[in-house]
Amino acid sequence: MNKQLKSSFFQTFSMTFIWILLLISIFLRDITFSVNYTWNLVGISAISASIFGIMYPTLWNFSSMKAFNKIAISSIVNTLGGIVSVWLFSIHMFNFIKPWIIYIFILTIIGHVISFYFYSKWDNDKNSDELNNLLKNN
Repeated sequence: MNKQLKSSFFQTFSMTFIWILLLISIFLRDITFSVNYTWNLVGISAISASIFGIMYPTLWNFSSMKAFNKIAISSIVNTLGGIVSVWLFSIHMFNFIKPWIIYIFILTIIGHVISFYFYSKWDNDKNSDELNNLLKNN
């Protein structure tokens, strides 16, 4: 499990960093930034990797918590990570979205509830297919 999470962290970190640099290259072509700002991008990538590379797989694949707790933890951590990432990327952008943070949180909860429903249905279907195949083979 640790090896899998470590691999997932570094893959997510690398892809996020490349994705941010690609978006900056496309939309902010003539911008130059300092080494200190590069550390902000590393921070954004680390936040993303921690959430999507470690927390989500651990919470949804290895945890035995109730669905409500998983959704609450996912929504809170996802929203906070997103807000901190926006702040690290641009304080002006953060100030722009600040009035809508509560709505962002509500949409995040709704998204997690919907995602949990579809994930649970998919996981149950997969498990029932595996059990049916085991019964057929015996």
